[in-house]
Amino acid sequence: MNASSIFQFGNSFILLGWILLIFAPNWKLTQTIILNGILILFSVIYSYLILKDIGDFKMDSFSTLANVKQLFQNDNAVAAGWFHYLTFDLFVGTYIVRKAKELNISRWWATLALPFTFMFGPMGYLIFVIIKTIKTLNSNANNQ
Repeated sequence: MNASSIFQFGNSFILLGWILLIFAPNWKLTQTIILNGILILFSVIYSYLILKDIGDFKMDSFSTLANVKQLFQNDNAVAAGWFHYLTFDLFVGTYIVRKAKELNISRWWATLALPFTFMFGPMGYLIFVIIKTIKTLNSNANNQ
């Protein structure tokens, strides 16, 4: 399987996790399927892509912007980088759903952060932190 095919697979398959988080966040198997299924599979694929070209890796590959640009001239490195994003963004989305349940944040408010987490990673997490902060402040104000 080449890097392009792996990339296409990742883009399609990751949607399963996001669909579960958005439409079935309270289903008893959602967290298990994502954490012990999808994320493990993506971690294996990521490891394969990295280890496949490990001989070309240089210790200073991440030391400058120019070196990172050079590193990502390789299709396998780009696909690995993409799997890195997909995996960690879904992990953060899973954390958001779990934390929202724990803090009794409305499913709808938590779901607001998920598309941003899927598309823009850290921005979605920031939105959730803002929602969580507002919820905490409101809860504290109501308890006084």
